[in-house]
Amino acid sequence: MVEEPTAEQPTRGESEERLVSALRGTFDVSVMNFGSYNILYAANLHARDARASGQEHHISSVHDGVSLAEHLLVGYRRQPMELVLCPVDLDDVLSRVARAAPDPAADAVPAVPLPVNLTNLAGMAAEGRQLEIAMSTGHRVVLEVHPQVSFEALPDVTLGQRHDVEDFYDFVDFFMDRLEEMNPV
Repeated sequence: MVEEPTAEQPTRGESEERLVSALRGTFDVSVMNFGSYNILYAANLHARDARASGQEHHISSVHDGVSLAEHLLVGYRRQPMELVLCPVDLDDVLSRVARAAPDPAADAVPAVPLPVNLTNLAGMAAEGRQLEIAMSTGHRVVLEVHPQVSFEALPDVTLGQRHDVEDFYDFVDFFMDRLEEMNPV
């Protein structure tokens, strides 16, 4: 979420910067070595479907917490190659942005993240703006990633993450290529 402005990408406005800072604050208090990850926001469609089913779900593990989180911050890095799925309390983030506090990253609520790497990944499939990640535990997430994201609670603020999304899908291709090299058919 840290990008240098280009001719194609204008400088972020103050409200968008506050949103980015609040999201990054949540990731930073939740993830060790947070500075080595690129991050972006994603909706978890699997969680929405699970909640819509009406079944009661109990969170008894990190995997449960992540697979049932509707909003995730996705950290990724090429070395060592891994993803980190970090649940984010969007109500908390948006309230920190809406307040006039000088630092919207302050008082971020930590979450328990789930690292995803070659030791616990069962499979990955990308289609359109969605990426399904299946874990060796049987848990899964379906990430929906958009270049621009708006939230009802902040209708005047749009999170621009086009370059992040492009870089993320380059990373996904890289990750899937390494996975195929390790497990040839």
